[in-house]
Amino acid sequence: MALIDLCYRCPQCGHDPMDGEGDAVWCASCGIWIERSRGRLLLSLTEGDQQFDVSAADLCRRIDEHGGPITRATRDDGTLEYSARARISWRVSEQAVRYRGVLRGFVESMGPPAPGTVTVDRDRVHVDAGGRHAGSWRHLDLGAVQASSSSLQLSLPDDQLVQFRFEDDSPRRWETLMRRLITDAYERAGRGGVVEFQPRIVTGW
Repeated sequence: MALIDLCYRCPQCGHDPMDGEGDAVWCASCGIWIERSRGRLLLSLTEGDQQFDVSAADLCRRIDEHGGPITRATRDDGTLEYSARARISWRVSEQAVRYRGVLRGFVESMGPPAPGTVTVDRDRVHVDAGGRHAGSWRHLDLGAVQASSSSLQLSLPDDQLVQFRFEDDSPRRWETLMRRLITDAYERAGRGGVVEFQPRIVTGW
């Protein structure tokens, strides 16, 4: 995962978004500087200052303490809405994977990506990639959320699977955002807390 995707928000002051290039990110507000070198994450208060080892888990914890993706997605009137441009592709087929006669899973084949927009509000996710590749689904109807270092997949009703490769946004931001919105939707509906998001959404009930 690119460092700017991991640190989409400043872990020091909460400024959102961070700036970054290559294996370094920095905050335009407080000046904190983080870089990856030989597998290590090094943090300094400003570029060139004394550097300290920091873990990815600690950076994620600090970002979450500042509100993670929710603060930027919350508008002045208190409603929630967030959008990003993405290359959007849909599953066209899948093949079973077996080992010694036992089904181990499935490998999906995705169709060609198309430019589009993904938008979420408190209740739904909206996908617009033009023509028939558009739709809107309740968070309560999503079947799974799965992220990789460069993309996010959502399992939709009717056995559909859609994949987003964000053009100028963080897949980790979107994974965290979707998980929080789905959890909130389940709790508001009285359906219990979500304890698992992949390979399927499962509640604690």
